Parts: sequence; C-alpha cells; structure tokens
Amino acid sequence: MNLEKTILVVDDEQRNRNLMQAMLKSLGYKSILAANATEALARINEQCDLLLLDVMMPGIDGFELARKVRDHPGFGDVPIIMVTVLTNKQDRLAAVEAGANDFITKPIDKLELKVRMASLLKMKEAQDEIKRHRAELEATVHMRTAALRESEGRFRAIFEAAQDCIFVQDTSFRHTQVNPAMAKLLGRSEENILGLTDEMLFGEEAGNRDREVATRVLSGETVEEERTRLVNGAPATFLELRVPIRDDSGRITGLCGIFRNVTDRKTLQTPHRLAVPEHFLSEAMLRTLDKALLVASSDSTVLLTGESGSGKDYLARFVHDHSKRANGPFFTINCAAISSELAESELFGHESGAFTGATRKKRGLLELAEGGTLLLNEIGELSLPLQAKLLTFLDTRTFSRVGGEKTVCVSARLMAATNRNLQAEVTSGRFRADLFYRLNVYSVVVPPLRHRSEDIPVLTQQIVAELASEMQLDGIPSLDSSTMNKLRRYDWPGNIRELRNVLERSLIVARGGPVTIDLGIGDGRENVSPLSDWSWTGRFPLDKSLTDTAADLKRCLIQHALDASNGKRIDAARLLNTTRDSLKRQMKTLGFYSAERESEF
Repeated sequence: MNLEKTILVVDDEQRNRNLMQAMLKSLGYKSILAANATEALARINEQCDLLLLDVMMPGIDGFELARKVRDHPGFGDVPIIMVTVLTNKQDRLAAVEAGANDFITKPIDKLELKVRMASLLKMKEAQDEIKRHRAELEATVHMRTAALRESEGRFRAIFEAAQDCIFVQDTSFRHTQVNPAMAKLLGRSEENILGLTDEMLFGEEAGNRDREVATRVLSGETVEEERTRLVNGAPATFLELRVPIRDDSGRITGLCGIFRNVTDRKTLQTPHRLAVPEHFLSEAMLRTLDKALLVASSDSTVLLTGESGSGKDYLARFVHDHSKRANGPFFTINCAAISSELAESELFGHESGAFTGATRKKRGLLELAEGGTLLLNEIGELSLPLQAKLLTFLDTRTFSRVGGEKTVCVSARLMAATNRNLQAEVTSGRFRADLFYRLNVYSVVVPPLRHRSEDIPVLTQQIVAELASEMQLDGIPSLDSSTMNKLRRYDWPGNIRELRNVLERSLIVARGGPVTIDLGIGDGRENVSPLSDWSWTGRFPLDKSLTDTAADLKRCLIQHALDASNGKRIDAARLLNTTRDSLKRQMKTLGFYSAERESEF
C-alpha cells in the first residue's frame, strides 16, 4: 500500500476531483483536493508527494501553476503529471517546458495512472535519497575539513616551534617542507632548501647513505639511527627518525624526518679512545692494524681473536672509526656479562608485555646500531638458541623483538670477539658450525702484550695521562727508565687490562709523589734473573707463517736480553752468545734499530 504517499489533485470541476480521489484511494494513495491555482498554492505546503494538475482552468491555467510550483522554494522538485484532453504535440511540449514531468489524457486509464505515478514517485525517492546522501556527505566533508584545519593548525604550531629539525621529502627524495629549526641548522632560508636532495645539502657520501635509508622508508619501514654529519664544516651528531607518509588509500607519498641534535650529550658520553702514534708500535701491532685497515673499507663481518685484555675492543673501534660507518653509532655487548635470559632482550629488544617486568617496548642493541657497528664481545659465551637467532639475522638482516611479530630490518655491521678457540668449541658442540663460518669472514688475531713489549712505553704514557685526567691529578706523573724497564720485563698475562690496573694502583699509592710500580707479586718477577725463568709460548697450528713465528721468537729473545742488560748491546750480545754487530744486524731486520737509538750502540 501507498498510504504514506499523498497526491494533490487540482481540477476546477468537483466531479473530476471526486473521481480522482476515489481512484487514488483504490490505488492506495491519500489525496488533497484543490479547485484552482490559489487553493493549490495554499495547500501545497501540506505534505505533498505528487501533483495531478488539470490544464484547462479559469484564471491561472495548469501551465502557469506548474511554473509557480517549480519556483516554490520548498517544493520545486515535486513530480507533476498534467491531466489534459489536449493531445497535440505543441501542448505536450508546452507542458514539459512549464515543468511537468509527465502527462496523461482524459479519460484517465487507472492502470496507466498507476504505472506513471509509481515511476515518478520511485524516481523522486531515488532523488531524495541522493540529496540526503549528498547532504550527509557535505556535512561530513565540512566537519572533516574543519577538523583537518584544526589539526593542520596544531601541526603547524608544533612544526614551526619545534627545536628538533623536521622535514618532509617526496618520493624523489626532494625536500618539500622544512621547519625553521632545520633552516637555521643548515644556515639557509626555507626557499633555498625546498626542492634539494640530501646529496645537495650534506654532500655525496652522506647523501648516498640518506638515500639508502629513504629507499627503505619509502618501502614501508620506520628507521631510527644515530648519525654524525658535517654541518657547515663542523661535525654534529643527531638522533634521526624517518617514517613513511601515506594518503587515505594507504599509498606512500613521501617521508617525514625528525633530527635531534645530541652533539653535546654525545661528546660527554664518548669515552677517550687510545690513540697510539704508528711510529711507536711494534711490528706485530703494525701488521694487525694493516689487516684491520684492509677490512675497514668493506662491510664484511669481522672476527677478532686474542687473549683477554689484549685490546680486541680497541681494534674493533679502530675498524669502525676507519670504515664508511664511522659517522654512525658504535655499540658493544659482553655476552659473558649478561644472563642468557636477558641476552636476547639486550640484543633484539622486546615488546611491551613480552615477559614479567617488560612494561614498555625496548629497542635492542642491533636496532640501536642502525647505520653503525655492533661488537659482540666474548661471542663464545652466547647460548645456542641465541646463536641460531643471530645466524638468521646475519643471513636476512631482519629479526623480531622478543614477544613481537613484526619483522625489523636493520643495516648494522657486526663484529665478534672472543678469547676462545671457536673451532674447538664447534668440535665440542658448544658453538654452531654454521654461525662460526658466517662470523669468520675475516679474522684478525690481536697479539698479546708480551709479544709486543715495544708498545709498553707509549701505552703506559697514554694510560697514565688518561688516569691522571680521571683522578684529577695536578699533572701527568712520569716514570723513570728503571720503572719502565720493570714494566717491559714483566710478561703481562692480563695484557693491557692488567697494565692499566697496575698503573692505576700505583698512582693511587703514589698520592701525587714519585710513582713506584707494584706488580702485586710479592718480591716480584722483576727480582728474578730475567733469563732463568724466561719462556716463550707458541700456538699450533700456527696462526702466522713459520718465518713470522721465528721472527717473533728472535724478537722476544733479543728484547729480554736487552732488558736484562739494561739496554747495553754488548752485554745483551754476550747473553745471547753472539757478537754486537750480529745483534745490531738482527735488530735492524726485526725492527728494533732506528736512527734515534744509534747512541745505544
């Protein structure tokens, strides 16, 4: 039934009005009757869904009334059917021009009327639905536009006032927006930055690294890293975050970057690094540094082996500082110093709620080392399950945080160090063979201090200077030649770590006075005949050539003889059962002799 639909019938004849009312009622419609145009215009304000309009009426005829209805502000779209006895084409065209949607001739066929009215009412419903949706859409657009303007205003306020550098780049890596902090840092106006790439702003080397990171971000990653850049000719360290920008459909249209300048904090946190002039180094250490420099230029994994305290951490830092990642962060983790339960979280991080006490998300050292280097010290202590996860990272450069499902992609260089024989650990089943082969891409053996006693004087000077600064001494204490000879005669089983501990203990005891070395061994090894208990240890299979091993043995014997004779060559030659000239030739060959030492001979 169509009782909810109301039809306005306009006809000057009462009989026709009554007939139409009866017909409409039989079709299920309500009706409102009007005898002329004046009544029609008055009653059209009532709810009216369609007009049945007679053409021939005294005064205002149907054509004129149709035009007035179309001009009515509230009912201009109501459907109109003209009822007429006229059948010529000109009158029908006039009806359409006046605003009629359709017409029907008298006498009216009930079925025809039903079909035509249903069609127009259905069309009117569709139009009303479109209008309703359009109105809702316009209201939503208006609301969202207002919210967007409000959000844009808040963003603009933050963007303009932020002390951090904020910028936006498009998919061509060109800057499309920068905030005042970014412009101030670069010493350029905003207009002189827009349209430029990072290569143009920071130079080709830094720009190439930025492009690598930006490419990853435009593929959907979020990248956080620490970088040191040259800004206006001076180095500055930043914590850098880059995230993809997406449109409403989820398509990536660019990236947003935030740089926080942490140069001052980084300067305070960066420990003093031992810088040893090369002309003071032993041949053994020079060869080691040559190997380190060779691998520094690549991104290969490095395995550092050697006794505990021999300087593997220093060599790892040396490789990092001479690599293309030197401007990135350097992190180290001692796998032997943390429990296996915490090691995974320290390395790979964890999600909030991953385990008891994990109240917030934590980024692991691998993630923090983005763009830099991570040293895994004492890698042989890592548990087998973690060895497997580390192997996966080395193969894919991806991992998942503890308790997380999202895959994290990281560009970090990995170095490993150990004082163990990893091949023996593999044989015993305590270390994965596949991980060993993956780590052992390039191996560097750090010689123990007893094999490079020539380094002791300069190492001592550097360590004493560092300790004097840490202990806030008035000056840098000096050590006399006899004290230095005592240090050189000792074989240092604890290597450089032991040397530092001995020097620190001696400075504490000296209390600003003369420094007396206390090796902590009672009467001391220095009081024993230097040749009576002398020994030299070699490893087999040899980690170097037979010639180099023999040279190390000769070098160690000569050094011990010189120490025992207080540097007198003729006495040292006598102890070695050779001549002074022969000893001089050997010392030249082995790197002892220099123009500065000519007076000793």
